[in-house]
Amino acid sequence: MDYTRIRTKVEDGIETITLDYQQTLNAVDLTMALELEDALTKADKDEEVKVIVMEGAGRAFSAGGDIRYMKAHCEEPDFATKSMAALAGKLAEDIIHMKKLSKIIVCAVHGACAGGGMNLALGADYVICSDDAKFIQAFAGIALCPDTGAVFLLPRIIGANRALDLFVSGRQVKADEALAIGLVKEVVPKEKLNETVHAFAKKLTEGPLLAYQNIKKLMYISLYQGFEDYSKQEAGLVGECSASEDFKEGITAFLEKRKPQFKGR
Repeated sequence: MDYTRIRTKVEDGIETITLDYQQTLNAVDLTMALELEDALTKADKDEEVKVIVMEGAGRAFSAGGDIRYMKAHCEEPDFATKSMAALAGKLAEDIIHMKKLSKIIVCAVHGACAGGGMNLALGADYVICSDDAKFIQAFAGIALCPDTGAVFLLPRIIGANRALDLFVSGRQVKADEALAIGLVKEVVPKEKLNETVHAFAKKLTEGPLLAYQNIKKLMYISLYQGFEDYSKQEAGLVGECSASEDFKEGITAFLEKRKPQFKGR
């Protein structure tokens, strides 16, 4: 597969997968989801690859969904099922793939890490962020329920009450709070992010890889075994929200930089 939204590089036993669709701040779309699926599958089979690093190019890790695309297509009859529900389903599959992968994934986050982009980061085994990182569950602001496995993953990482607050409020979580609530492993100055992440990944490549693989398997059994059933329900509910009047008002208000006027339908 030729990649248009990501790029990959293997060096010193580390495969780096870079989200690289900078004109949209690395927005997650179906093309990116399919490319990630392909890259992760190849990396897991590649004996040269011992650890995977995921990062974002440009000004941000990922700003989430492409709101302009949503606005341009939301009036189409099959938008909710063939666009939004299909994207939610494929992204959730990518997260499940990341959690079931035999190799440890370290995510490097800088700048905005929002919506589906934040949930991609949650799919990693470790998240290290720069001091300018901002994590946002931005879905309710455009009248969507979270996708990409968010409601399954986030409560297991930071607890149910904190997760609910982030889902409902849509507020920004800055780097220092992300560290305090256990969302990230470490916060470093922006200029040190790449160096820190790759030094940590390199240390992992020198460890007992079979033990790491089996620890990941046990973590999946312990925490995530119901994820696949959950993801099937999630896609349908995202589709239902994206067919609503409130969703169309939400994305319009977002692009017009004004407060949305929701009607509850």
